[in-house]
Amino acid sequence: DANGIISTKTKLDYESKNNYILNISLSDGNATDYATVFIRVTDVNDNSPVFGSISTTIAILENVPVGTSVTRVSATDADAGFNGLVVYTLKGGEGRMDIDTSGLISLEKELDREYQGFYNLTVIASDQGQPRLAAALNLTVVVDDVNDNPPVFSSNRYEVSVPEDEVLGRALLAVSATDLDAGANALVEYRIVSQQPSTTSPVFLVDLTTGQLNLSQQLDYETTKQFEVEVEASDGGQPSLSAKTLVVIHVLDVNDNPPEFNQAAYDISVFENLQKGSPIYTFSVTDKDEVENARITYYLSAEDGDNPYSIQQDGTILADGFVDREAKETYELLLVASDNGVPQRQNFTYVSIQVLDVNDNPPQFTRAHYSANVRVATAKEGASVLSVSATDLDLGNNSVISYSLLNHSDDFRINNRTGEITLSSNLDHITADTVVTLIVIAADHGVPQLASNVRVTVRVNDINDNPPVFSALIQTELSVPENEASLDLGVFSATDLDTGVNALISYSLQDDFAGIFHINSSTGELMTKKPLDREMMDSYELKIIAADSGRPSQSASLVLRITVEDVNDNPPVFPQKSYSVTVKENEPPHVILSAAATDEDIGYNAIIHYTIIGETSLFHVGELSGNITTLQPLDYESRSLYTFILKAFNPGEPHLQDTANITDMDLLFLVTVEDVNEEGPIFEKPSY
Repeated sequence: DANGIISTKTKLDYESKNNYILNISLSDGNATDYATVFIRVTDVNDNSPVFGSISTTIAILENVPVGTSVTRVSATDADAGFNGLVVYTLKGGEGRMDIDTSGLISLEKELDREYQGFYNLTVIASDQGQPRLAAALNLTVVVDDVNDNPPVFSSNRYEVSVPEDEVLGRALLAVSATDLDAGANALVEYRIVSQQPSTTSPVFLVDLTTGQLNLSQQLDYETTKQFEVEVEASDGGQPSLSAKTLVVIHVLDVNDNPPEFNQAAYDISVFENLQKGSPIYTFSVTDKDEVENARITYYLSAEDGDNPYSIQQDGTILADGFVDREAKETYELLLVASDNGVPQRQNFTYVSIQVLDVNDNPPQFTRAHYSANVRVATAKEGASVLSVSATDLDLGNNSVISYSLLNHSDDFRINNRTGEITLSSNLDHITADTVVTLIVIAADHGVPQLASNVRVTVRVNDINDNPPVFSALIQTELSVPENEASLDLGVFSATDLDTGVNALISYSLQDDFAGIFHINSSTGELMTKKPLDREMMDSYELKIIAADSGRPSQSASLVLRITVEDVNDNPPVFPQKSYSVTVKENEPPHVILSAAATDEDIGYNAIIHYTIIGETSLFHVGELSGNITTLQPLDYESRSLYTFILKAFNPGEPHLQDTANITDMDLLFLVTVEDVNEEGPIFEKPSY
């Protein structure tokens, strides 16, 4: 200015221009002087540091070693000297990173993405001026994953229980593994690496991505009760990391097996006469299931209901009743074994129990007493007299029988095998009828030996030379009434001069007329078994035969003539039950009908009487003829129809009768009066 003071017109900026040269002229109006002024601008700390262009997000692998450079920052300060001297400091990073004076950020400690995946850093660039100015740069350090973590299962051992009848494809459980890594390094896939016990085809399948364990083969508790499956989980890193876990599958029993007998059928032998409660046989029955599914209950039955046996629940058959081989030799039983599972399963087998013989039956003769007749005239040594026979209900040696005589006989001997008794002499020393009694013993070959005896009576007699004879005093003409249910006609017996069997007489009829007559074969008593009917047959001729028991037999006969006496047992019978007759009016009394009845009886029992019931003033019947006559002329105009009952009866006892009706009912015979034209027309009134 005029005073020579140099002043600034604008704010100076050292960073824009730090010196000026001024040429100054001084003039008083006349003279002018010139001077040069050098002006140097002194720096003032008026600029903060400024960071250069840089990416604020930095990626770094988590496994880089300590000392690795993370990034480099650079800041400039337009000021000079200390005002432009930039110093770096780092905030954040949790001590894992640091920055040097050049702006290089390096790794001070190892990184772990799974622990911390990123860091927020603040780089402060400050100058050294007064006052100090600074700038901040925010950086994000992203820790990139490295596949340094294997998958980890939620459990190192899984257990699941599965019923053996579980359907194929059913999900059993899901294993789960996690991987702390990220991306493909954390992508877990599952597979089965082993199965114990091993099978030709895998029993289980695991889903590659979900870890779900599914059933692929049918389980069988009876074959394998537990499986151990090792499942591996591997990640998608390179190289891949993996982990394993154990899955224990407990197979639960299901009642899918019936009890099994160790034989398809059983043949058992027992001795008869066992004591009640004696054990006979114990069955071996298995059930592949377990617990209640394998607890077996037995049922023993017989189709015919005859079962003297019972079974305990340990499978032992006991004799529960009396067992007698002679009553029943074989028992066919059905044995059912049922388990106690749900649903209940059962199996059955057939049991055949053969009862073995015990010598508990002595021989039994087929007769209580034996008898025979021997004729001395024909007797020869060795001739057969008779054979005794015994049976033994036992078997084998227990039923083999030997015969013997209790006492020795000079005249008879017995075959010890056949029981045949034969003559040991010709009996010529016997001169009269003689009765010989032998005691025959039948003994079996069992142990102990059992025996029985029977009495044999042998009648030794001479020849049968006299036939039976009927007495001449026997009345051979008989009359008997008919209709009696049973009639005793008398005893017609004969006599025989022989003795013993030769004098034993049997009676019979040559013809009993279809069972009407019967004679007692021992006594000769004759009787009727059915009522006689004279109307069917009025007489019989019976021939009674009396035969002795000699050999050869002799006989005699007697002829009876039996007349059947009539009994009034038949009523009179009209040939028809009703009659119809037409009679003209005004005719004089005459026979209009002859109604003759018949009676199958004879004599007085066949005499028929007739009578009319009703209309007796106009009609009459002949008491014996049955002719019906009018007693006076009939008048049509008075009555045109008559009915009455005609009764036929006989006077015998009991009083029997029949009736014929002449009625006015349809389809019955009528006595009709026939009109005769005897009347002229008559006016109803005498005058009109």
